[in-house]
Amino acid sequence: MALLDTTIKRTTTIGGAILALTLAGCESRARQDPFPRANSLSAAQMPAVSSAHMYHASTKTETSSPVAYHEPPTFSFADRPLSENITTALELADYRQALRQAGMFPRLGRNGPFTVFAMPNEPFERYAAQIPGGLMAPANARQLQQLLGYSIIRGNWTPQRLTRAMARLKSDKIGLKTLSGDMMIIQRESATGQFVLSNQTGRIVKLWLNGAPQSNGTLYITQDILPPRG
Repeated sequence: MALLDTTIKRTTTIGGAILALTLAGCESRARQDPFPRANSLSAAQMPAVSSAHMYHASTKTETSSPVAYHEPPTFSFADRPLSENITTALELADYRQALRQAGMFPRLGRNGPFTVFAMPNEPFERYAAQIPGGLMAPANARQLQQLLGYSIIRGNWTPQRLTRAMARLKSDKIGLKTLSGDMMIIQRESATGQFVLSNQTGRIVKLWLNGAPQSNGTLYITQDILPPRG
């Protein structure tokens, strides 16, 4: 469903102008059904980088870890919804489990559309361990929902759409409102031309997967955790 009532707000920060796009529109709550859509062979290989830290060699009492051998590649298919492609990605196992625990995963199986900045296993586990009691503890449910909500944006923000928006607004930065209510800043690096993300405190995170098409949106995979603040 098309976005409605798009307004542009201009704010100024140190180092340049940030153009914040506040989107108020329709989000379909219907379940995404990809079968009526035309089949597509378009696919993007998803990164698999965090499992290396899980490997341990065989000892006298213990066999090698399950990821001792080369792990098979996983792909994001353009004709499948976010929920399915995230489920098949070994690199996003912790992110998927967190979404399920927070009750947010079914949303990614709806028509949306949604833009997701998914978090890989190793950075997610490292961040979760720093939270007193653990990020997945019931006592930290609100913090978990805020972190996950900050990784999802309503609308289909493909790399091409981001590029067109920056060109139209004559800026290398735009701010998009996330499900948590906080603004995420997306910026194009002048040296590399790559997109990077930043939060309200200026923390910057790079991307591993730069916008894989989904039947109900677009999937990015970050290189690190980006909380709304801190």
